Amino acid sequence: MIQYWNPFEELEDLQRRVNRNVPTATNHANNQQATHGTWAPATDVVEDEDALYIYVDMPDVDDDSLDVSTEQNHIAIKATRHYQETDNQTVHHRGRPKGTFARNFNIPNQFDVASVEATYKRGVLQLRIPRAESVKARKVTINHS
Repeated sequence: MIQYWNPFEELEDLQRRVNRNVPTATNHANNQQATHGTWAPATDVVEDEDALYIYVDMPDVDDDSLDVSTEQNHIAIKATRHYQETDNQTVHHRGRPKGTFARNFNIPNQFDVASVEATYKRGVLQLRIPRAESVKARKVTINHS
């Protein structure tokens, strides 16, 4: 069995673990940790014969703060998540990060970034990047002379 090593997956996994376990600010008054700044939601990138799909888990992100933009073969995703402020409650632990999220994806040339489709449903952002027409398989007509 052949196994392939992808160093970028290992780097992304390391970044997720660091972001999850090392908060950038601590609220000493309430003896609780609160993460501010960037966070890294779970992301899947899958492909089929028609398109490339990017799935980003972003529960509790307001539609207004969600931004997806494209430029050449790059897709940029930005979003902000805030804590639900509560009155008359003591927070003992905050395990869900808040703050700004930004992620960029380099998309291979065989996909048409200009035709990306985005949906945000039940806390999951789905991007569909169709395969470029120029690289799709096509039937060639044979002329008989």
